[in-house]
Amino acid sequence: MSLAAEQADRQNGALDRLVNREEVLQICYWYEGEGFGKAFDSAVLRPFLKCDSRSADAALRELVAQGHLESSPAAGYRFTEQGRKEAGRLFADGFADYQKAGHGECAAGCCEEDDHSRCGDDCAFH
Repeated sequence: MSLAAEQADRQNGALDRLVNREEVLQICYWYEGEGFGKAFDSAVLRPFLKCDSRSADAALRELVAQGHLESSPAAGYRFTEQGRKEAGRLFADGFADYQKAGHGECAAGCCEEDDHSRCGDDCAFH
């Protein structure tokens, strides 16, 4: 394998690991938010991930090294304060397009049906 091919493989591997880490954080955030539990491991997360178990385990270990998760042999992995904030940001960014108001709806969220008497400055109907 040429040096350029080896570098490309390393870069693709690094990108894949980044994607896996971000995906794992988002799934953990969703999992906890849905009330399924506050501890995670690859077996619990695997049905929701696009990566295999080995990659999920690697992502969990890397997230511990980055300070986003903490590991407990008995409980699996849990969010650190920093990790929960980062996971929430990633989750919000990932679903931002689904949170936009529909046609004819107040994007500012201040209107109730056709009553625009309490509209804010961000309201298109104001």
